[in-house]
Amino acid sequence: MKNHFTITITDVHGAKSFSFNQFIRKFVWYLALLLLLVLFSGSAVIWWLTEQAQAVELKSVQVELKHREALTQKQLQYMALDDAKRQLEQELDDKSKEIQFLDQTLQGLEELVGVQTTENQPVQDRVAIAQLTSLEKKIMLSELPNGRPVEDYQGVSSGYGWRTHPVTGKKDFHRAIDYRGKVGDVVIATADAVVEYAGFHKTSGYGNLIILDHVYGFKTLYGHMSEVTVKAGDVVTKGQPIGLIGSTGVSSGPHLHYEVSFIQRKLNPADFVNWDLKNYSPIFNKVKEVPWGSLTQKVQERVKRVEKQLSLRDVESAVN
Repeated sequence: MKNHFTITITDVHGAKSFSFNQFIRKFVWYLALLLLLVLFSGSAVIWWLTEQAQAVELKSVQVELKHREALTQKQLQYMALDDAKRQLEQELDDKSKEIQFLDQTLQGLEELVGVQTTENQPVQDRVAIAQLTSLEKKIMLSELPNGRPVEDYQGVSSGYGWRTHPVTGKKDFHRAIDYRGKVGDVVIATADAVVEYAGFHKTSGYGNLIILDHVYGFKTLYGHMSEVTVKAGDVVTKGQPIGLIGSTGVSSGPHLHYEVSFIQRKLNPADFVNWDLKNYSPIFNKVKEVPWGSLTQKVQERVKRVEKQLSLRDVESAVN
C-alpha cells in the first residue's frame, strides 16, 4: 500500500474510505499548483492589461484635451483673423470712400482752376498740375487788382462811363466806380502793392487819396477817404485795410472813388471786381488794353521756377 493513499470521509451515516494511487495524488497536487499558477498568471495579466487600459485611457484623455485646447486655440485665432479681416474690410471701405471723396475734390479743384486732365493720368501728376495751375492763378489774383475795395459792400452810386457830375452838374466820363458807404467804413487793398501816394491831394479833387503801385504796370486809386491809415512806401497785401470811407475833396457825400489803371490807361474796374477763380478767363478777352499773353507767360515762368525748386528739394530728400 506504499503507492496508495486513503481518503476517509465521515458523515452521519458512517465513514467511507477511498484509496487512491500515489500518482493520482501527485497529479492532483500538480493540477492544483497549475491552477494556482494559471490563476496567478491570469490575475497578473489582467492587472497588467488593466494598467495598460488605464494608461491608454489616460493618454486618450490627454490627447483629447490637447485636441480640444488646439481646437479652441484655432477657433480663437480664426475669430481674431475674422475680426482683423472685418476691420481691414472696413478700413478698405473707408479708404475707398476717402479716395472717392479726394478724387471728387480734386476734380472740383481742377474744374475751379481750369485744368484739363487726360484719362488714366496718375493722381500725383494731377495734383501737381492743379497745384501749379492754382499757384499761377493765386499769383495773378494776389498781385493784380481784383475784387471789391470795400470791406462792407453797400452798393454802387456811380459806375464807369459817361454821367452828369453830382457836384458840377457837367457831363463827363467817370473813369471809376463810386461805392456807397458810411463815413468810417473800411477800405481795403485789392492786391499786393507798394503805397505810391497816401495823403490829402489838393489839385485832384479826390481829397484824402491813396495810390497803390502793383506789379506789371497796374495801379489802383482810392479817393475821398476820411482817413488814410498807410503811408507812402508801405508794402500792403490784398485785403489789408488802408483807409476809411469819407467825403473829402470834391464830393457830394460819403463814398469811395475807386480806379484801376494799366500804364496810365484807365480801365473799367467792374471787369476786375468780378475777377476771381470761378470767373477767371473772361477778363482776358474783355480787357483788351492789357497784354495778357506776355503777362501770364511771365507768371508761368515764375511758377516753373517754383516747380524746379520743388523738384530739386524732392531729389535732395530722396538722396538724404
